[in-house]
Order: sequence, then C-alpha cells, then structure tokens
Amino acid sequence: MLRAVPVRAAVPRVGVLADDTTLTAIFVQGLLDAQWEPEADVVLVRRGGDGPGGWTAAARELAALPVNVLVAGGHAAVRAAREATASIPIVALDFERDPIAGGVVRTLGHPGGNVTGFFCDFTDGMVRLAGALREALPGATRVVALADGEATDAQARALRPAAANFGLEVEILDAGAAAPEALVDRLAARGVALVALAAPPFEREATRLAKRALRRKLPSAGAFVRYAHASGLLARGPSLPDTFRRAAATVDRVLRGTRPAEIAVERPPRFELVLNMKTAAALQITLPPALVSRADLVLR
Repeated sequence: MLRAVPVRAAVPRVGVLADDTTLTAIFVQGLLDAQWEPEADVVLVRRGGDGPGGWTAAARELAALPVNVLVAGGHAAVRAAREATASIPIVALDFERDPIAGGVVRTLGHPGGNVTGFFCDFTDGMVRLAGALREALPGATRVVALADGEATDAQARALRPAAANFGLEVEILDAGAAAPEALVDRLAARGVALVALAAPPFEREATRLAKRALRRKLPSAGAFVRYAHASGLLARGPSLPDTFRRAAATVDRVLRGTRPAEIAVERPPRFELVLNMKTAAALQITLPPALVSRADLVLR
C-alpha cells in the first residue's frame, strides 16, 4: 500500500524595502532569533529606492511577486508600499509622520488595516532633543528647525512647545528645494541654533548640511542619529538597528497567522543620544559632563 507523501507548504517570501544592507542583515538576524532559517524557511527579497520613483517601482515589484509580508524602512518606502498593495501585510518603520493623522492606522492599539509597525512618539522625542540642545547651548534663545512640508508637520508641532519649556523659541523653516549650503548661509549670521528634522532630504544631505554648519560656526543638531555622525553637534533619534531587529519579531507574528490589524503599533525600542566631541571642540563649545555621561554614544 502506498503511503501519501506530505506536500511541503510553499516557503513564504518577505519583501524588504530598504537601502541599507547592514540594517537588512540585522533584520535577518532577528528572523534567525525567531527560528526562521533564510532560504529554508523563508525567502528574503530586498529592494532599494534609488533614483526617481525608485520606491514606487520597488514596492510594486515586490507586491507583484507576490510576497507574504512587506517590511518598509522609512516614510517614503512606507508610502510606496501602501500605494502598491491594500492586502499584503506591511510592517512599517516610519519615524517622520503621525500614523493616525496620516490615515495609516485607525488606532495604535488596533491598526485595523494591513499596516502595523513602528512610529515615533514625537512629543517625548522632541522634549528630549530640546533638553539636550539646551544643556549643550545654555546661552541659546532661538532655534531654527529645517522642515520638509507636510512630511515634518508632526515633528514641528511637537518641537515648538517642547523647546518653549526650555526657554527656546523655535522658527520653522521649510527648506523646499534649497541647497543645504544656501540654507546654512542664510542662518549663519543670525546667531541661532539649527535643528534638522527627520526627513529624507535632510538625511540624504546630512553630511553636506552638518559640515557646512560646522564651517560657518553654526551649532546644529538632528532628530535622526546619523546627523551627529555626519559632523552635527548632537543628535537624538530612534535606534535603527534595534528597530529593524524588533521588526523581525513582528514579521514572525504575521507569518504565523496574526493579521496586522490585530498587532498594536509599537514605539521604537530604543532612542539614542549621540554627541560629537570633535564638532564641539571646533565650535569652542564645552559640553557639560552630565550630558556627556548620559549620551549613548560619544564621538571623539
């Protein structure tokens, strides 16, 4: 008598919309921690968003494969993923916009659609960024925050009252299509501090922006961690490695049958305060020991 041979279920595919291969590798390690062996138990397909319309094309390509779940790293990738599919589960890592105000989810506890993931609490984040800026620049009274239209509205709204608590007046400057050098040159003679909000244009141009500010002796900070690495005085923002690792746990739940509509939105698992001591020295700024001791990373 012949015995029936069990049919092996199709290996699920996970689409990853991310430019950074290092972060993708961290995500893969998170899947391994959740007992998913790449190629044997799950297939990963990564696409970046280089070039005009890059994220849109990449998201459509992954949705057409199709994949069982999409991981979208960054606001532009999340937007492209949502435009590409209303049915494939999306695990979003979006640290720029309010997910409820933006119509991405119904509530944080019960997203209600095909999107869940990680979004920032801008109120707390901006309070801590403004506090670090006040400690670093005790004599400052005015801050100019570089904004990117609607993409940074939630951050800008949160920064104003947060900074006011520390005696800092905030002016929001919509950067538009202006070059980083032109923006810095406009501000250098005004005796203000500069804050670059988290937005793709400023993240792409972080090095040019921060270095220009340094050359013009303009203290500058960022709402994303890489800004301090790019020569900014300080930065405070979500830890991308920790969030990508945590995103793997959310993908694990989706692959095991939980609908995104039932997976509560999370905050980034960890925020980092990064100080750049070389920049501080070049600006002739002495950062207080209490601030230095509290930093997650001090670049020397």
